[in-house]
Amino acid sequence: MPSDERSAHAPISESDLVEIIKQRLNAGGSVPAGEVGIGDDAAVLQFDPSHIVLTADAMVDGVHFLSESMSWHDIGWKCIVSNQSDIAAMGAIPEHAVLTLAIPATTSVGDLEDLLEGVIGALDTYSGRLVGGDTVASDNIILSVSMTGRLVDPIRPLTRNSALPGQQIAVSGPLGGSAGGLMVLNNPTDTDAASPLLAAHFRPSPRVDMAEVLVKSGVSCAMDISDGLLIDLERICLASGVDAVINADSVPIFEALTERFGDEALELALTGGEDYELLFVADADAIASVDASSGCHVIGEIQPSGAGGGKITVLDDVGDPIQFEAKGWDHFAR
Repeated sequence: MPSDERSAHAPISESDLVEIIKQRLNAGGSVPAGEVGIGDDAAVLQFDPSHIVLTADAMVDGVHFLSESMSWHDIGWKCIVSNQSDIAAMGAIPEHAVLTLAIPATTSVGDLEDLLEGVIGALDTYSGRLVGGDTVASDNIILSVSMTGRLVDPIRPLTRNSALPGQQIAVSGPLGGSAGGLMVLNNPTDTDAASPLLAAHFRPSPRVDMAEVLVKSGVSCAMDISDGLLIDLERICLASGVDAVINADSVPIFEALTERFGDEALELALTGGEDYELLFVADADAIASVDASSGCHVIGEIQPSGAGGGKITVLDDVGDPIQFEAKGWDHFAR
C-alpha cells in the first residue's frame, strides 16, 4: 500500500518497506537505460572497471549512534556519509550505494520515511544514488552500506602507504566537533549553546569536495578521520613505515568545542572520531596547491623511522611532548 495512504504511525511489513523505498527512489527519476534498480533480485549497473572504488561500513545502535538521542533522519544521513567519506579519501566520487537495513518489526511507516529522507538527502548532497539492498527484522537497529565510487584519476588512487619523510601532514578542516557533540549528549546541560557540536555529531559533512582537489594537486597519501586524528595518522605511518610529529598549536579545533570544553578541546580534537575531514600527506608544493584551491591546515611533518613506523609525537607550543590516554576509537580495544 502506498505510504501516503497509511498512517505514519502504522507498523510496516516487509512488502510495505520495499514499496516505500521504491516509491521514494523512483520519485527522483528513472533508472538509466541498460541498468536495473531497486525491485529485482540485484541491481544491474554500468561501470568503467578501471575507475571503481568499493567500500562498506556498518552502523550499530549503541555503538555508532544512540537511537534514543538521534532522529531517524540523522541515522540515515550518518550511515551514508561515513561511506562517502571513505570514497573521497581514496580520491574518488561516490556513485552507487546498497543498504542493508535491520530494524525492529515495530518500526513505523513515518520513521522509515524519515530514515530514507536522511539516506537520500546525503546522497543528493554529496553524490551517489541508492540502487538496492536488503531488509530484515531485528531487535537492534543496524544499517550496513556498501558503496562504489569513481576515481578522479583512474591510475592514481590515494593510499595510506605513500607517506615519505620530510613531507607535510595536513587536514582539510577543524576537528573535534563530533566528539564534543557526543560529550554534550552524555552530559546534557546547555544544549542550546552547544547546538553546533550536536549538529557536527548528528549530521557530519564528508569532504567529497576535496577528492578532486587532492588528486589534481599531486597528493598521493590520504585517509579520512573517522576514528580520531592520532589513531588514523598512526595507520598511515604504519602502512608507510614512517613516524610523525604533530604541532598541537597548529591543529585546527572546532570553534564551539573550545568555547564549551576549554582545555579539554585539544584532546577531543586529536582523539575524537567521526569528524570525516580528510587527513593527507604530501610535499610542500602539493600542500600549497591544495591550500590555494580549497584551504587546509598543515599540522606536522613525517619523520623517518628506525622501528617500522607508527610513532606519533605531539608537541606543545614550547616543543615538549604531550601524552594522551587514548589515540582514538578502537572497536576491539578494552
